Amino acid sequence: MLKRTLALLSLSLLLTACGFHLRGTGAIQFALQEINVTARDAYGDLAQAVRKRLEANKVTVSSAAPYTLHISREQRSQRTASYTAGTRSAEITLTTQADFEILGRNNLLLLTEQVEVERTYSYDSNNLGGSNQEASMLRAEMQRELVEQVAMRLQMITPERLDQLQREAERKAAAAAEAEARAKQVRDELTAPQQSPIQIP
Repeated sequence: MLKRTLALLSLSLLLTACGFHLRGTGAIQFALQEINVTARDAYGDLAQAVRKRLEANKVTVSSAAPYTLHISREQRSQRTASYTAGTRSAEITLTTQADFEILGRNNLLLLTEQVEVERTYSYDSNNLGGSNQEASMLRAEMQRELVEQVAMRLQMITPERLDQLQREAERKAAAAAEAEARAKQVRDELTAPQQSPIQIP
């Protein structure tokens, strides 16, 4: 018994030393200490799960943060992956995608990203309850992985990088505004009524 305990302890220490963690349980170090989180569906499961994941890693989620993570789209789909001899669905592939953006000051767009998770399960037309339960469990697992992917993308973003992107976005916005002002001036000059030439009696 003592030998087995020592063996398990040694294995645990070895796995920890090489950086092994169960998926979804390891702490992620974020360079960003504060960020706002918004979504098209502000009270949706994905947005809430992302907020909790960030807060669990000591990232402050606040509407006063200079940068915003905006989940602009979440889409779920499914397709038949293979068929049985009787052309009944045998395997179903589930896909979940999410698009998110990083917005800076004045809501300027700094980054766009997309994450995707795909899973396939066996569909049994004679056991619809079991198949539906398996699909629900897979969907829940896929959402957890989607949240992890978002977290890993954010982990790689530094405040310095966002500051640089903010400056670039401001320059582009200023140039676009100046170009639009020039174009408007030209339009106004072209549509302005022309004065009639002065006639000398």
